[in-house]
Amino acid sequence: MDEKFLGTIPLKSWRWLGVNELTTPAQIEEKFFDVGDGETKIFSDVNLAEENVARRIKISVGTNARVEFISADLGRGNFSADVEIDLRGDDSAADFEAVYFGDGKRKLDFNYVIRQRGKRTAATMNVRGALTDLSDKIFRGTLDFQRGAKGSKGRELEEVIILSSGTRNRSVPLMLAEEDEVDGHHAVSIGRLDEEKIFYLMSRGLDKAAAERLIVEAAFNPVIEKFSDEKLRAQVKENLQRRLG
Repeated sequence: MDEKFLGTIPLKSWRWLGVNELTTPAQIEEKFFDVGDGETKIFSDVNLAEENVARRIKISVGTNARVEFISADLGRGNFSADVEIDLRGDDSAADFEAVYFGDGKRKLDFNYVIRQRGKRTAATMNVRGALTDLSDKIFRGTLDFQRGAKGSKGRELEEVIILSSGTRNRSVPLMLAEEDEVDGHHAVSIGRLDEEKIFYLMSRGLDKAAAERLIVEAAFNPVIEKFSDEKLRAQVKENLQRRLG
């Protein structure tokens, strides 16, 4: 099977960052959803597969409608995800939350876009991840305020925990604005575990590995707890504990 790009930033100026270079040999799974005017819908996407996985998801959101998208990637193979949320209606909203864990020689490629077209739209994108071993991850997160999105607001944050020196992390938070009257903020936090927290937990009887595991679980749990399916929630937690162990 020919390898292909799933999602890229279509700007030549970003090529030097190497954020458009990961390809996937996996068959791309495509899903399309519509959230009608006045509706509220919650979508969940979980990857626990052993093999390589590539997914493209597009969600259209109508007037005075709201979508919540929750994602967890804890698979064993390489993973590529291209998720686009189109806030086409006035007063529409999107709440996007995701977690991921990279270990071994996993290659992770995330392209997340919230396109704000209606007036007074609201978007939040919170992504948390942990990388260890020789894992390689690219994150592209875009808030796109298009012309006509007056009074719209957007917040984007990615937090990355680096657990070993062999990992490779590339994070690109991007904000595009064709409209003047918008309020957008984006940021990335990348770093190793807080040594003071580790020391505190070790002083309470935990060894270093257990302390690190507890900190990562605490970072992931607020997102995992949002899965409404209790069985799925337990499966994701168990998988994370096993991988951290």
